Amino acid sequence: MAAAALAVVMSAQAPRAERITPNLRDNIARPLRYRPDRGDFVIENGAGFFNRPLYGGNTAFRVDAGDKPEFVLYLPGRGGNLRLGVRASGGALWINDAQNVVARYRPGEMLYEIRDPLLGGSGVLRVTGVAMFKGEGLLIRIEATDVAQGTEVVWAYGGVNGERGRRDGDIGTEAVPISEWFQLRPEFCKGDAFTITRNGFVLKSARATIAGIMPAGARLMVSDARHWNAPEELFASPEAGADAPLMTGVIALGTGKPLFLGFLHEPGTSEQAGDLPVYRAVTARQEVERIAPNALSAARSSGGGSAKVPSQSDLPRLFDECETHFATLRGQIRVETPDPYINAAVGALKVAADAVWDEPQGAVMHGAIAWRTNLLGWRGPYAMDALGWHNRARRHFEYWAARQNTSPVPDRLPPPDATSNLSRSERALHSNGDISNSHYDMNLVYIDALFRHLLWTDDVGFARRMWPVIVRHLAWERRLFRREFEVNGEKLPLYEAYADIWASDDLEYGGGGTAVASAYNYWHNVMAARVARLVGVDPSPYEREASLIGRGMRALLWTNGHFAEFKDWLGLQLVHPDAGLWSFYQTMDSGL
Repeated sequence: MAAAALAVVMSAQAPRAERITPNLRDNIARPLRYRPDRGDFVIENGAGFFNRPLYGGNTAFRVDAGDKPEFVLYLPGRGGNLRLGVRASGGALWINDAQNVVARYRPGEMLYEIRDPLLGGSGVLRVTGVAMFKGEGLLIRIEATDVAQGTEVVWAYGGVNGERGRRDGDIGTEAVPISEWFQLRPEFCKGDAFTITRNGFVLKSARATIAGIMPAGARLMVSDARHWNAPEELFASPEAGADAPLMTGVIALGTGKPLFLGFLHEPGTSEQAGDLPVYRAVTARQEVERIAPNALSAARSSGGGSAKVPSQSDLPRLFDECETHFATLRGQIRVETPDPYINAAVGALKVAADAVWDEPQGAVMHGAIAWRTNLLGWRGPYAMDALGWHNRARRHFEYWAARQNTSPVPDRLPPPDATSNLSRSERALHSNGDISNSHYDMNLVYIDALFRHLLWTDDVGFARRMWPVIVRHLAWERRLFRREFEVNGEKLPLYEAYADIWASDDLEYGGGGTAVASAYNYWHNVMAARVARLVGVDPSPYEREASLIGRGMRALLWTNGHFAEFKDWLGLQLVHPDAGLWSFYQTMDSGL
């Protein structure tokens, strides 16, 4: 009877689908668009525009390329589109529309191989784009083989209006697809002013200054952006469009030395971008006196580079330096497996991990495109140590340690907020020990990454400096999120997962004890005891708490061969027997 009753209770806890549909090859399969090739990702005649970011230095600047060979600078905000084309006796076309385009993402670079009858029977045009890692800019190299006599390369650039979009032009976040959102429209060019120089040109807009370094011998002119989609009209009879000016250029295409073009965002010429409203909304109002995070550094635009604009003769050297930089970056860690996709992914991972580091602020950003803002979580900080950047990791931890809430501990927890339908208490959350001042518990992942940094580096001196931060955090977690349940007359703790993982936005734990938050706190107390011995502090309180959490998890959550997702705090205190992925990996990572 007892077993039957338990089965009824357990089955009632799990929502049931009308029909079970497992994820199988036949119902999830879709064509793979890219193939790996010696560490590159390759696609032939792909249709995607602006779906491949090129990160340069460690600032918010980037260049978006894609399957199609068109580029857009992002400052943040629109920094101008660049289109390349060819012109011969048979007409003119943008290379986006060439008969055959092989696009190759070599992490950090985009390489295109273009074939079209306009180039001649065996003619090949090769275009390589890379974002600068010193300073902020886009460098282009153009090479030709066996092209028809008299063929010219043409290009058009403009549209620096600084528009940022909802999520900084991230895939799937704007009102229209990114392939459409980043397309140039003539109205984007309004207010741009061009000056042609010996070196190329200078574009000045209300938002930024861009210096164009063009090949020697190129013919430059200001044209009308209304002809953007008609290259024959654009270059046959250029017009200086007052309302929509566009810089265009033409140069004869030989088969000798490569041609180089540069588009440089001049340091200090942009308005400081700041955070989008959607990013600011994640950070709660300041309910207590704290050290405010520093403003975006004016150095953001410089990326550590020189303010001097390079000359035409500098571009080959700068391009080589960029290629060497990214080759070193993606090759710093290499894996060899039977799976070429995994082997290629490691280089891409290295470049992406480098992109979330912000050098002017000395901290890991929340993301590299959308959410490239200074939030404490989630997984980015681990990459700094795992990929060998221990100094970056330390700077990140120091940045946030200085922002921990050190106001007096409240005598009692403030009540829930009526403005959030009693779902949380911002005043309780943003009290002594809180680090991120957001409406997530990002403390957990910060402390977790900090302990793993100490394991990587064996830096006892840094552990001693960070000890007060650790102590305040553990007290904060215990004060806010510890839940005691009675087991055979003994009270054992579990911890609430108050928005402490990326999936939190779609979870409704209702204040109960969870596997993921309990696992975090178990391991953090284990590590606190270990660090306590090194810094001369009594480890026993932390050892005791770790032991109680471990016993509580086994007594309250272990079911059917795994830790259940959570146990209700109110009502019948039922156990939800299923588990999210985080309930597996975090319990394993935490040594449970």
